[in-house]
Amino acid sequence: MIKRLIHGLIDLIYPPVCILCRTPIPSPFQTQNPDQLCLGCHNSIPKNRPPFCAQCSRPLQDPSRALCKYCQRTDYYFDYSLSACLYNPTMQNIIHLFKYGRKTALRHTFTKLMINFLNDYHFDLKDFDLIVPVPLHPWRLYKRGFNQSLLLADLISAHLGIPISSNNLIRGHYTKNQAKISKKERWTNIQGAFKIKSSCEFVDKNILIIDDLMTTGATTSEIARVLKGAGAQKVCVLTPAITMKTD
Repeated sequence: MIKRLIHGLIDLIYPPVCILCRTPIPSPFQTQNPDQLCLGCHNSIPKNRPPFCAQCSRPLQDPSRALCKYCQRTDYYFDYSLSACLYNPTMQNIIHLFKYGRKTALRHTFTKLMINFLNDYHFDLKDFDLIVPVPLHPWRLYKRGFNQSLLLADLISAHLGIPISSNNLIRGHYTKNQAKISKKERWTNIQGAFKIKSSCEFVDKNILIIDDLMTTGATTSEIARVLKGAGAQKVCVLTPAITMKTD
């Protein structure tokens, strides 16, 4: 009661506003909704809609084919990937604020988008045994202060009731930022970057990788390769957004 009163007074002095356009929005303590976007900015995020590529879930330009043009010529180690939204300037801004601006409350926005996507298109993930967030190198984790994929994985785990393995898969060596190098370089840059402390946790398990964005799929494919090498059966990926271009 006292906590709610304090937050009510804070809202009177500093009314909550949209993190992007600064439009006033309802207080999360009044609505139980921790979203930090106004309705207009929320609606400007394009949802990923069918027909989906069976491999990466990008919208198919040619519905007569099961795979998009990129997946037709790319061999992934993950079985398939699901992404809730398409990457546009709005999504780019909030992902950047989430990762580099320390606006970690945006994890609720991203999680809601992913859960709605799974429900809308009836993707049943109940057969997964473990959730694995994409790990950061210790130095990058130290500089950022948090692992954005782990923040998302925590909420997805709570919603789906699937346990997290957050410390067994590690990033063994420091790599260049994938976003700052070419498509071709991303595949070679990430090779050998991940290691597993104890393989027994992943033997015969179906694993769901959580990341913040799907672009080329190089990082998650390398993780899937390592997990399957440790005995995992099925490895899939879930992200809030996917780029329409792979470079």
